[in-house]
Amino acid sequence: MVFRISLILLLLSFKSFSQDYIWPVQAKKEITAVFAEERPGRYHTGVDIRTFGKIGYPLLAIENGYISRVRTSSKGYGKTLYLQLDDGNIAVYAHLDHFIPEIDNLVSALHQKYGKYTIDHTLEADDFPVSRGQLIGYSGDTGGISGPHLHFELRDKDGQPINPFDHSLSIPDNLPPIAEAIAIIPLDKNAIINGSSEQQVFTLTKINDNKYILPDTIYAYGNIGLAIKTLDKISGQYFNFGIYSINLLLDAQFIYSMQYNKINWGDASKIYTERSYSLARQGYGKFYNIFSNHGNHELPFVNSKSKKGYYFNKEVEHDAIIDVQDYAGNKIEIHTFFVSDTLPKFNYTTKFKDHQCKIIFTKNEQVKPLFMLAESGPNNALISTDYYDMGDNTFIIKNIKPPYNVLQISGKNNSGISSPPTFHMKPNENYEHIKGDFQIKHYEHGLIISFTENIFSGLTAYLTLEKKGQLFRYPLYRDSKLQLSSNLLSPLDFKDVTELKLFYESDTPYEVFTTQLFGDIIYPDSSFNIKINEQKIQLLGSPNTFFDTTYIWSRFVDISSPQEGNFITQPFFLKPYLIPFNQEIQLNIGIDSKYSNSNIGIYYYNQKTFKWSYLPSEVIKDSLYIKTSILSGEIFAVIEENNPPKLSNLLPDINATYYTSDLNHISFNISDSFSGLEGETDVIIKLDEKPIVFEYNSYQNKVRYPLKYNLTKGKHSLYVQASDRVGNKSTIKGDFYIK
Repeated sequence: MVFRISLILLLLSFKSFSQDYIWPVQAKKEITAVFAEERPGRYHTGVDIRTFGKIGYPLLAIENGYISRVRTSSKGYGKTLYLQLDDGNIAVYAHLDHFIPEIDNLVSALHQKYGKYTIDHTLEADDFPVSRGQLIGYSGDTGGISGPHLHFELRDKDGQPINPFDHSLSIPDNLPPIAEAIAIIPLDKNAIINGSSEQQVFTLTKINDNKYILPDTIYAYGNIGLAIKTLDKISGQYFNFGIYSINLLLDAQFIYSMQYNKINWGDASKIYTERSYSLARQGYGKFYNIFSNHGNHELPFVNSKSKKGYYFNKEVEHDAIIDVQDYAGNKIEIHTFFVSDTLPKFNYTTKFKDHQCKIIFTKNEQVKPLFMLAESGPNNALISTDYYDMGDNTFIIKNIKPPYNVLQISGKNNSGISSPPTFHMKPNENYEHIKGDFQIKHYEHGLIISFTENIFSGLTAYLTLEKKGQLFRYPLYRDSKLQLSSNLLSPLDFKDVTELKLFYESDTPYEVFTTQLFGDIIYPDSSFNIKINEQKIQLLGSPNTFFDTTYIWSRFVDISSPQEGNFITQPFFLKPYLIPFNQEIQLNIGIDSKYSNSNIGIYYYNQKTFKWSYLPSEVIKDSLYIKTSILSGEIFAVIEENNPPKLSNLLPDINATYYTSDLNHISFNISDSFSGLEGETDVIIKLDEKPIVFEYNSYQNKVRYPLKYNLTKGKHSLYVQASDRVGNKSTIKGDFYIK
């Protein structure tokens, strides 16, 4: 309690001494994103202010100061202004449509001076002083953007991002955050959660607007971490937002605390020590880790005394309280309970006859049984069933018929702890209709191999790993109706593995599935240069690419080719998929010599959008490899594309005639649906055979060049060329006339 009161007083004192700024745009106080939200591989370092799909809202200086820097680019922040404020902070306005005339004129001159559109220019204090509330530019949609808005940042005197909401740029809000789920994460090989070595997600129950609970008590043993799926709502706003702070107490002891008030640019790569990468990749959504992980207690917003998980080994109930707070001070509390007592495991036999089953528990066990029926296929619906208590811990279930012909059995002990469910069905000797697939899940604490059946077999199984001609056998355990999983394995168990097989137990073991594995071991303190997939894939990386010893492998996958191109290599899934890369890995893919001069590139397959996306790649000179850099395990392929960009809406049009007063700019649209354009460097415009510096708006797919002077009467030549990122070109050239 003392800790909580001290923390609240600290927050109040911090905010009470903050500088009071005005709102940076003449538009409604609506936002689409807040400080420190997750972006791919980095943090969001500002606030996105809504401009309702429009451009041109006036932007205002939030305080006295001067314009210290101006940038233009077709990527990133687009057109950007930096204000050095009198209090030492820096205000950043990004994605502008245009600046005030004085700055526009300066930028135009700089474009001509440097002969390019991308510039980054520093100004002196007396060049462009500004006063609080002064007009400095207009909102837009330039740079790498998904729609018009103002990206606004505050930076401290060292240029590091700080939270604008700590400086009176607040929005009225009385809605508390929302908690959706909690994840329990094993942090070492000995950790167990409800009988499993895998991380598990549990849905939270809402008691009221400010309190949530996990209704079931969770069995946890060993070194355990928690993660929370939570979001914020703001009064009168239409989006989901990130939260401001999280605090965790376990058994009334401080475990973890963070508050998003500052981010250092150099910490972008550490985001997946503080957010759960594996849960997001498994489709559970965005979770905040609430334990110290790989040194993230050194992040400026994490309490340096935060602990590296929590070790459960006492046979007592543990009480965890999680406080989540938004930027306006609205707060929720989440309560969960854990026990480290022995997980119930009841011994019983089952005997099926016709459409009924007799279950006999060991006579000396005190058990409250729970019987449910399920379908044999992927439908996870359960229905309750009546049972007959025959005495002596003997029970009979009747009417076990298709489609609900799978019996699920679990029980609770005297402490109210449930045993893991088991699944049973009348024996079936027909294995041939059973299909499935392997999944190797590489977590930071180890690997688990799972086999998912298309229908329930009711059988026990084991797998074998072949290493240098020898077979190594590992048991599988049914952890859900259709899934069989191994115990936790070490990456070193996969050294030299070439083949993996699964067998059902029977008098004559029945081989169900087999797959080849191409992989190698990467050690954290060593650089690596390995070749897998029969030398067709080469991987090069630096020390500390991973935090720990890691197995990296690939397997071929069947995916239909994209409409826009043709596969040059068979697609393959490079893993691990659930562990983030700390540094880029160079990926080289072998190609046939006949494609070395083709319009090819390396693409990855987005499993959410079902689309291929280009990765910057190039053929390695004097080799039969094409290379790129990657930061995650994905499905990759080399694809040939022969469709050039499309040019449209050209102004002035070829062979057209215009009055001088009617033509004040050159413009056209560019579209390329596959590899795309890198930026303005992929476009060339020549007017009367002279190159011109133009603006390329990648969101609008539009190129525009304002004419600096009236064109003379007569004939003028125009040359336009656009290249996509694999080298396909489109060209328009010819003459137009001024009268």
